[in-house]
This record gives sequence, structure tokens and C-alpha cells, in this order.
Amino acid sequence: MSEKMDRKAFHTAIDTTLSGLQENPFLYQRVIAQESRKDGIIVKKRLSVGLVMAIVLMLITVTALAAGIIFAKRVPATEIADQALLETYGITAQMQSLFIRETAEGERGTIVVTYEGRESLAYVLGKYTVIIDGQTVKNICWSHDGEETSGGLEASAWGKDQLEEILRIDPETGEVAQLLTFNPYIDRINRAHGFDYQAYWKENMDEKHEIVLEGEDIEKAKEKQAFSAHEFVQIAKEAVGVRYHLTPQQISLMSINVDENWAYVLLDGTLCYCCQIFVGELSDEETEQDGTYTVYLNLETGVVEDILFLSEHGGGNG
Repeated sequence: MSEKMDRKAFHTAIDTTLSGLQENPFLYQRVIAQESRKDGIIVKKRLSVGLVMAIVLMLITVTALAAGIIFAKRVPATEIADQALLETYGITAQMQSLFIRETAEGERGTIVVTYEGRESLAYVLGKYTVIIDGQTVKNICWSHDGEETSGGLEASAWGKDQLEEILRIDPETGEVAQLLTFNPYIDRINRAHGFDYQAYWKENMDEKHEIVLEGEDIEKAKEKQAFSAHEFVQIAKEAVGVRYHLTPQQISLMSINVDENWAYVLLDGTLCYCCQIFVGELSDEETEQDGTYTVYLNLETGVVEDILFLSEHGGGNG
């Protein structure tokens, strides 16, 4: 068999075997970087294309079949929960700008994802709770289930219809209304139900979801840091691309913000490196994925502990 036919057969086999896998535009660079570094010394050498292809294909396959190596349990669980929230209650990623999303371990290995209205909206929007068992939604409920929500902004509980009104884009200005426009309705509902949101949040802030390290704590954290800042950013880009199904073009136009003053955090007690990724800022074409992604990576292992999305078109979660 000729070399040309060998190559054709090879590419046909690869295309058939890997046709269902998602493209990872950062994998090649990471392979090259990893191969050229040995015991902290930069080694100048050329890899054959065949060797690079073999390594890349192996890593792609491992990544596709073992996503848990990259993502902590909460990441795929929140993706399932977000979809369940959309299908059951019509709550979109843009609407989640008005909620605080938190994730915790439940009983018997389940993951509990909650979405609670922010600040003064805590009572009005209520709390959505999704329990994930493996790849399955075990239960989903809302604190206002069974209540009447059809009264527009006068309703005591606000669901999908009210959220659409809050995030409605003015056709003349192209802008979303300021939330303060709706404060009179929110304040009236809170008073009617005796809800003091300031006291509520003060009480609930005792257990902080995220603690930003300072001073000496940062220096101690750096001693445990397994990857460079650049490597963490590359992992974060890949994770956002996979989790939110971004296109190669969207990934190529990502911009990054890392500030050492808040990059080292404790997330639910886990030491993490935190960075923000912006999608859509450099593009002329608007998409639903445009916005800010905050990525938390385990400082010692590089595992992606969590990703929070703040949509450019009304927001996300956080």
C-alpha cells in the first residue's frame, strides 16, 4: 500500500473513531509545552508530527471518556440543573443574573444546586432547588410552587413572566431597564410578607461560599500551587469552552482578567485559583454565551471546581 493510501486510511479511521468528540483548540499547545519542559529545564527539540498526533489523540480520548478528571462533580451537576431549571420553570441563563447559585453535597452522593433571588429579590423570586443523582434529576422544586404568579408585577411571587419583563430589551434604546425601576413593587411585596431582606442576608452570610485570601495566606497558598498562572488560564479556557459549548472562534476571542489580589480563594474550604474569562467583547456577533465566566481551579490539582456565568445580556449566576 502506498504512503498516500496509508495516510488516507489513517485519516478515515481517525475521523470515524473521533467524530463525536468536541474540538479542543488548546490541546496541541499544551502537548508541545509539556514535552518541551523537563525537570524545570526548557529542552529545545522538535517532535515529529506523528508523535504529536498520537499524544493529542490519546489526550482527547482520555478527556472525552473521563471528564471527571478535569471537572469536579459540581460542574456537570450544575449543567444538568441549569437545563432542568429551564425545562421546568423557564428560567434562562440570562435570568440567572438575578439569582445566587450555590452547590453542595447532599445525601448518598447527590449534588444539591440552589438558585436564590439576590438581595431584595430573595423573597419575591424565592429559591429553586435541584437535586442531582449522577446524571439524573432526582427532584426539582421552587419555594413558591403552587402560588399564583399570573398577576404581573403585582403578584406576590415572581416567576418566568416577571423575569422576562425585568430583562426585556427596549426596542428603541436597545437597553435593559434598571432594576431600581421595579423596586417599588419589590418593596411592597416584602413589606406585605414581613420580609426584611437586609436582616435575612446578614444572617445567611455567616457561612461564606467564597473567601478571598490576603497577605501571608497568599504566599502560603503559592507554596502549594501545582501550575503556573498561564497554565491555569489555559485550563480555565478549555473548561469554559467544553462546559458552555463554545465555538473555536468564541474561544479564540476570549480575553482574561487575573488579579493576584483576589486570585487565591477558599471555595467551600477548597484552596483554589480564580480567574475571569470574557467572551464576546472582541466579537461583532452577539451570542447567548457572551459574558463573564469566573472559573475556580483547585490550586493543587488543576481540577475545575466550579464555573459561574454572568451573561452580557441580562446576566448569569454567581
